[in-house]
Amino acid sequence: MVELTGNIPFMWRLSAETSEGGCLVSMVVPIDAEDEQKDLTIETNVISFSADTTRSEQEEMLEWNQDDISLFLKLVAHEQDGPAAVPAETVRVDLTDPSIIEIIQVVAAAGFGMAYSSWGVLEDSVGRYPPHACDVGSFASLNTVEGFKGCVVVDMDGEDAVCVLLDEIDVVSVGEYEKLERHDLLMVRRTDLLHPDFAFSGPRPESAPLH
Repeated sequence: MVELTGNIPFMWRLSAETSEGGCLVSMVVPIDAEDEQKDLTIETNVISFSADTTRSEQEEMLEWNQDDISLFLKLVAHEQDGPAAVPAETVRVDLTDPSIIEIIQVVAAAGFGMAYSSWGVLEDSVGRYPPHACDVGSFASLNTVEGFKGCVVVDMDGEDAVCVLLDEIDVVSVGEYEKLERHDLLMVRRTDLLHPDFAFSGPRPESAPLH
């Protein structure tokens, strides 16, 4: 169990990934144990692609930025206290807990993933389902060509939003890809974001009638 206050001493490690030309992203946590410095490493399935060719040739360490920290704390608060939770000044997390590792995956994807266009991936939901009021760190659902899929909103700019997918989507050769994987990024419109219960509970929420 790790207690976090103020600045979070987390790091990202970008390791060479020559087969795809990118870098594998891992989280590194420095831990002091009986006057001995040890590092806890948590691997992610996120690959960072960069124009900086040196990143594909050697390892690089980066500190978590404020966006990483803010998203992490929001998702931890949601996991520990529910959707209405407000991030606390001090949090205790078990970095071996699968739910916390999943949050780290989402934060890594938000910081290093490449956002795909949602053209041809989503069904039109305008007028059929009520939009969901979202902010960065909110859970939501997307009405895709393969049914409702869960996501986490990780960036918003005007009428556009970027989501980390929590489910894979078989899109059958839409655009340049055939499948969107779990933790891929998708660029959507705010009006595409629906209540998370569509994806996470199966049945249509009673508060979201069809029109």
